[in-house]
Amino acid sequence: MFIFFLIPLMVVNLSAFVFANDSSSENLSPGAVAADILVFRPVGLAGFIVGMIAFVAPLPVIIPFNLSHEAAKVLVMEPYRYTFERPSWGNGISWC
Repeated sequence: MFIFFLIPLMVVNLSAFVFANDSSSENLSPGAVAADILVFRPVGLAGFIVGMIAFVAPLPVIIPFNLSHEAAKVLVMEPYRYTFERPSWGNGISWC
């Protein structure tokens, strides 16, 4: 059962390397934009949902050790930024 949660997180982390170079985002091909919208954004959304679940479930244990900020940053905010705040097109237009 754990493997079903691990695979989407691995895919989201590995797909981050596809658009890591911001200088080449100005000349994206239509195929790259379509792959971003149809493949990488839904995978990022799945990673965001799995990260939310992975953050909320152990929250009663994390709070006494003051680790909630670090856990929220890694499990929630990074997938959120990858999915919703990363520009899809070269002119800086983003989803929100």
